Amino acid sequence: MQSTNFKVLAVSGSLRQSSLNRLFLESMKLLKPDDIEFKIQNGLDQLRFFNPDFEDEPNLEVLSWRKSLKDANFVIFSSPEYAHGFTGVIKNALDWIVSSGELLGKPISLPNLSPRASIAHAQLSEILSVMGGDILESCSPNASLITPYVIPCDTAKNLCDIAVINHRIRELWNRIET
Repeated sequence: MQSTNFKVLAVSGSLRQSSLNRLFLESMKLLKPDDIEFKIQNGLDQLRFFNPDFEDEPNLEVLSWRKSLKDANFVIFSSPEYAHGFTGVIKNALDWIVSSGELLGKPISLPNLSPRASIAHAQLSEILSVMGGDILESCSPNASLITPYVIPCDTAKNLCDIAVINHRIRELWNRIET
């Protein structure tokens, strides 16, 4: 799966800067292999609400989102669960790419960081699959109440300093690279 300039796009379903999902993605960035380009997608909160009337004339934010996906060799979606569903920011972003096809055949990691987010995780997995994404189960860890995948922490660096978390993230990178 790896080649020169292997590009990974990470998408957080939470807009909060201190969210566990964002912290996890920032930790992945800190521990990434040197030969991987890693980008955390910003600006999803700037996408206007999806309207099919504007699909053929997307604004700059939509074009930027589509280009980020098109340029990526691999995509990570990390989203919390709200009211038994994944977030509206992810739903809106996905609506903008339903017919443009940026996820077709794209390998995807779908980590479930919360042991109580199985409903949203299943919904997001279904939608990404319907859109043609290739969800790699080996790259999609699931937290449990007994074994949380990550734990709340104040910074990504401090999260990386926790030996078991550091090991899990490096192990995930090894799976992504193979």
